[in-house]
Amino acid sequence: MRTLSLLALAVLSLSLPVVAFSGANDGYVACMTSETCVPFDVNTYSQDTPIDLLPDAGYAYDCTMKPDGSEIWISGGSGDGIVVIDTATNLISHSFAVGEHLNSIVFSDDSSFVMVGSRDDDVLYVVDTATYAVINTLPCISGAPGTYTSPGQLALDPVSKNIYAVDWYGKYLYEIAEDGSHIIQMVEIGHSLWQLVVDPDGDYIYVTDRGTDQVRVIDQATLAEVTAIDVGDDPWGIDVTLDGSRIVVACEDDSNVYVIDTSDWSTTVVFLEQYADPRDVDILDSEGFAFIAGGTLLSAVTKVYIVQLSDNTLKDSFVVAGGTNANCLAVQPQITSDSTGVPEGSFEPRVRLECYPNPLNPKTTIRYSLPSPSVVSLSVYDVSGRLVTVLEEGERSAGDHEITWLGRDSSGDDIATGVYFVKLMTEDGGATARVVLLK
Repeated sequence: MRTLSLLALAVLSLSLPVVAFSGANDGYVACMTSETCVPFDVNTYSQDTPIDLLPDAGYAYDCTMKPDGSEIWISGGSGDGIVVIDTATNLISHSFAVGEHLNSIVFSDDSSFVMVGSRDDDVLYVVDTATYAVINTLPCISGAPGTYTSPGQLALDPVSKNIYAVDWYGKYLYEIAEDGSHIIQMVEIGHSLWQLVVDPDGDYIYVTDRGTDQVRVIDQATLAEVTAIDVGDDPWGIDVTLDGSRIVVACEDDSNVYVIDTSDWSTTVVFLEQYADPRDVDILDSEGFAFIAGGTLLSAVTKVYIVQLSDNTLKDSFVVAGGTNANCLAVQPQITSDSTGVPEGSFEPRVRLECYPNPLNPKTTIRYSLPSPSVVSLSVYDVSGRLVTVLEEGERSAGDHEITWLGRDSSGDDIATGVYFVKLMTEDGGATARVVLLK
């Protein structure tokens, strides 16, 4: 690619025509510094009038398209709120405050609510999509208040329908119940986590780790790490194709994009131009393209890059008119169970285990589900692997089961504050949940 001079790029950004177009082929790129969202045609790259995101979505941090394609939801890092854009008209339909320093937005599988991460409030907000009102808050703290260990990026598992979240520059992965009511479990998986996406088949969770320059591959059933794939400097955005064959990762500090083949975890580097600042990634499966928000290229110039996934090459790029510092974008509706192509009931039922509340003080309700009748053993261990107590043993029927643990050992004595592991063993496999006892 021929590199333009700074002056030429600046002139191009000012002179690129803004052409009105129908909403049928709209993509949306939200820009931090200009605090605008620019609609664009995903085929011609012609752009509509920039949409002012102030005050609620100032310093845009996430841009998510509703699963039915009717709306774009944008969260504000400094605006502390959400702006909703009607994709039929490219006009703002709703704008409202939510919480301090909002980052990621994810829709529930049935689109009845969105979950929004708030870094500074240390909670996940649940917003009703019919009324646009906050209906619940879910505390989500893994570090001391005021640190960057609080709710970060979010993703939906389209098979289990649970929601996953990672720490903001932290090391924990949260599994959240599909109704957004509680955290099922929290596990330590990395160093400085940022963005995540779930394989459409529900097998893996892919997480970018900006501290180790890797993509961590997490087994969805056990939340154990399968492998860690080395990529470029500062992996930021990540997305996966609908068939699960390719993962696309934007590495901000080395100005490149990495495409990972999930059959063997091999990587291909797609080189962008010098000074490119790639961030968010969204794949348009119908066209076989990955769109990448380009941050700030030079001075006030910002671009969107398009990678062709059939041969892992840079297909094109365009300057965003009316926007600076492109941070996030959306070109495809969020994937849900309706769009994965996995027929209902086509996947093998699994043993499931969850504990609520977690952390506990002093009791928690342990729920587990069996796909078939089985002999079970439900026990609690401390971090050194020592058996603390056996909660259940024996034959159990298929379906859901529930037991309350009062934070006591096998002798009936209260145990100390700390981390413990609830372990379920069955004839169909096992599951482990990490619980924290606070007193």
